[in-house]
Amino acid sequence: MHGSTTIGALLHEEHLHTIATLQRLEEFLGSQTSRKLPDLGRPEVKAVLESLSKELAPEVEIHYGFEEGHLFPLLANAGQAGMVHLLTSEHRALLPLAKGLAAMVEAAVAAGQFTAGDWSDFHGQAMDLCEGEVFHIQKEEMGLLAAISAFVDAAEDERLAAIYGKLSPR
Repeated sequence: MHGSTTIGALLHEEHLHTIATLQRLEEFLGSQTSRKLPDLGRPEVKAVLESLSKELAPEVEIHYGFEEGHLFPLLANAGQAGMVHLLTSEHRALLPLAKGLAAMVEAAVAAGQFTAGDWSDFHGQAMDLCEGEVFHIQKEEMGLLAAISAFVDAAEDERLAAIYGKLSPR
């Protein structure tokens, strides 16, 4: 499905990277309870948590911005307004969550630790982000990439891929 367009393939690659980042975060959260503060002095702990602020949140913001600014208007004009509305509403819920969690990580790293209350909040919200973002990606993989293949012609595909290539950090 995603192989038939360049932009579909690029978005699919980004989805795979995001899922891998979320899996590492979810595995870490699963090994920590919401009451057991993480040791930010351990490089591997700091790296997993900072992946949220340094990779995930910025990448999701770029990805969502591209879809909303360049791809969704084309699909809405092609009769896919329902899907566009659903995905946009999910963006509105997930992006602030990712950015808020990234800010919590940055504050904790600057302070050298999470407070008990902040860690408990972070833990629950990060689990919600992992679940919500993976579900969102599944929808995009099944619906959005198929719509791109159906409604984006070769010239538009090339134009969109060039734009995304300039925006994406990969």
